[in-house]
Amino acid sequence: MKNYPIALFVFGLCFSLLNFSCDKEETPRHDDLKSEFEAAAQIHSDAMMACLEAILNTPAADASSLLKVVENTAADHITKNPSITFCREVGRAALKRETSRLYSFRNKVSAPGYKGDYSYNDFLIYTLQGHMDDLSDAQYHLLMSVNHIMETYSTAEEIIPLLTHIKDVDCLALPEEERYVVYAVTTIGMDSVSYWSENMDEWIDAFTGGDPDKLDKLPKWFNWGSIVGSDIAGAIGGAIGGAITGSFAAGVGAGPGALAGAAGGAVGVSATDAVLQVIDHCF
Repeated sequence: MKNYPIALFVFGLCFSLLNFSCDKEETPRHDDLKSEFEAAAQIHSDAMMACLEAILNTPAADASSLLKVVENTAADHITKNPSITFCREVGRAALKRETSRLYSFRNKVSAPGYKGDYSYNDFLIYTLQGHMDDLSDAQYHLLMSVNHIMETYSTAEEIIPLLTHIKDVDCLALPEEERYVVYAVTTIGMDSVSYWSENMDEWIDAFTGGDPDKLDKLPKWFNWGSIVGSDIAGAIGGAIGGAITGSFAAGVGAGPGALAGAAGGAVGVSATDAVLQVIDHCF
């Protein structure tokens, strides 16, 4: 009798997930979704451009308003994106969950007297270590290789070929059901590296308004490597959470759930990381 409330909770959770509002007709049916992850990674770049435009159209915003604008823009972009219409709610849920996780992490390491092992820009390794029990040894090894790449190299020309090799070669040694998280990390990581290396100047201009003093100072603290690492961390958390949800939701499946979750998690965390850096130094 002592376990009766727990049994009711588990039953209710499973029933809710089985009735999750995803479109069964549009759910991908095959097992290896590498091409779908590659296509969905473009959501990141599109969403970043939408967030930048929203920021430019929000003059004289305070910190709270700016974060809300970015959050709403990212959520709207996830909802309307055709690449994940089969399970958009998984993407929106991942966006909120992973963004909240980033807030919590940054508050934790920035607190006076914090004596932990992580620094402000360690969200990726923090996420990996936090999800260790959710990953197989082989998955964890590959994702730690991604972390090593991000800590070691600093240009798109160096990083993208290494992530491509993990995606197209190393990942194939995994069982199909274990590839989703690695696909999410590598495809979104490559898109993120490419986007930020090509568009950093536009974001700098948006936050400096042409002021030469601000323009001179901002590149010294605006850390695009941190944003890419946060992108990848959001993709990891989003993919794992989405896969779990999708495995319970009728007609969805772990792979499509991971796809939508990774897209939502990366988009929310990427935009939030960029804006948090600005707020920390400009507000």
